[in-house]
Parts: sequence; C-alpha cells; structure tokens
Amino acid sequence: MKQIGPLLIILLTGFLIGLPASIMSRRKLRVYWGRACAGREWRRAFPDATKQDIRQYLQLFVDAFAFRDCRRLCFRPSDKLIEVYQAIYPVKGWPDSLELETFALMVEKTYHLDLTKAWTPELTLGEVFRIARKREPPTTG
Repeated sequence: MKQIGPLLIILLTGFLIGLPASIMSRRKLRVYWGRACAGREWRRAFPDATKQDIRQYLQLFVDAFAFRDCRRLCFRPSDKLIEVYQAIYPVKGWPDSLELETFALMVEKTYHLDLTKAWTPELTLGEVFRIARKREPPTTG
C-alpha cells in the first residue's frame, strides 16, 4: 500500500509533462495535415518518376513514422526530415520511437542507400528520394 503513493506521483508527473508535449505535437503536425495533396509538387520535382515510385517512397516514410497511409501525400519534397521529427517530438530529450532510424533502415533495405552518410539537418524528403533513385538497383525481369 505504501508503494502506491510514489507510483501515483510518478504517473501524475508523467501526465502533466506529457500532456503539453502532446498538444504541441498535434499543433505542429497540423501544418502537414492541413495541406492539399502534394502529388503535383512531387511530379514537378521528379518528372521522370512514376506516381507509383513516389507513392511507394512516401509510403515507406509514413510507415517509418507510423503515420496513417492517407497522410503520405501531405508531405512535400522540400520537407526536412528533422522538422517532421521535431513536430512529433517538440520537447528536446523526450523519448522517441526511433522513427528516423526506422526510416534510415527502410531506405537502406529498399534503395541500398546508407542514409547516415547523406545525413545533414537540412536533408529533405526530396533529396533522399533523388539520391535513393540513383542508388536503386535495376530490376531484373
């Protein structure tokens, strides 16, 4: 019975800290969710890429970040990876779910690109797609 008091304090503290962070995250993500479909921007930036190529890449991104599938065309080629990450985790030092690392692993598996070698804080979704497309091995048929 004596252990319930400290546990309750820990839970209450976590809630009081986590709630403002969750509200900030939702507000920051609204920037992306409020956008119109970015398909045209992707097609303009990558006219030689098929819609399927673009959607497959963006699906990989939303899967890595655990966003709903319908969100994939909310992201533009100019979106910086770190800004998307910071929208999810607006509080520095807050534990994350390894979204960037998951994305890097998925990019490496799919496109044979070590994203850690291309990483800069300015890295955008479009730049990763451009580099990845150059690295993707040709399909054999």
